[in-house]
Amino acid sequence: MTIALDIGTRHFRSLRRQGTRLIGRRNLAEYVALPDTPGHRRLLERTSSNFARCEDSLLVVGQAALELAETLQMPSVPLLASGRMPQEDPLARQVIASLVDCLIPRSDSTEEPCWMTVPGDIHDAETLSDRKFFSQLVRLKGFEPRIVPSGRSVILAELGNEGFTGLGLDIGAGASRASLAHRGRELVRTHLARGGRWIDKQLAESEDSLLWDAQGNRYLDLTGVTRWKESRLVSVLNPISEREQRLALLYEELIGDILAQFRVEVVRQTSVRSLPQPMPLVCTGGATQVAGFTGLMEEILQDTMFPIEISDVRAAHATDYTVARGTLILAELEETVARQARVA
Repeated sequence: MTIALDIGTRHFRSLRRQGTRLIGRRNLAEYVALPDTPGHRRLLERTSSNFARCEDSLLVVGQAALELAETLQMPSVPLLASGRMPQEDPLARQVIASLVDCLIPRSDSTEEPCWMTVPGDIHDAETLSDRKFFSQLVRLKGFEPRIVPSGRSVILAELGNEGFTGLGLDIGAGASRASLAHRGRELVRTHLARGGRWIDKQLAESEDSLLWDAQGNRYLDLTGVTRWKESRLVSVLNPISEREQRLALLYEELIGDILAQFRVEVVRQTSVRSLPQPMPLVCTGGATQVAGFTGLMEEILQDTMFPIEISDVRAAHATDYTVARGTLILAELEETVARQARVA
């Protein structure tokens, strides 16, 4: 069995090949907590929502939590709000472990690899404890974790016809990652600890868009902003309303910052100068689904005089599983090489 695991800030996904079958699973890393009352129990039972009891609260996790939050006009709470594991919340850590456990079966053999992406820079010392946590969850299922950068996975998933050569940009909820690869080998990568959730937060704060939970705690209505942003009724390339213009400016700032950081790394890597150009740039992640994103990216690339000539900017074909699919391709390539080495 070949398996890939994509641990994002907002969604956890797995993709595995079992015989001739390709099996994908996804969990939303959010929850809703309701007071444990008979009325709330009846509500959850009527809506067929699975829930768990925790002290004096009822906990609903995943997609059911998002649907319940929309019904009750209350916030769903992200488990990885800052893109990091919650250090002082053992319940949240337990829920995260449960979500990951649901995504991957137990390994059929000893030390079978699970190729995976995780939030944060894979070489950042500050997020080492997070990587150890997710790696341990994978080991408990009998797999040996192999952590890879998500930008490289985007290139492997989308640029097969170009010989796995080009640039990949993954703008997730909590972070943005960019990679440059030649024939599948990553040469440059960068990581920015801001993504789509930063845009949503800035817009919600500017509009004072708020929700309250059952205990009276106040939250920014990030879900409402995300739903509007991804409705395809707005455009960041040709904004009409004042709200769309604010959204476009936030996108310009985020894209500009990740490209500026990426540019520094590309210039620093002298081997890039000998690569064939122009190259394609493929983009994925929830934040890239807003209308006009690729056009805005093209304009910003022209304005920033990026050191690599870009042939075209394209959106990933199947955004929901792009990173998982590229990680699975990497897993199969590596396992093919390993088998050939054993035969030799």
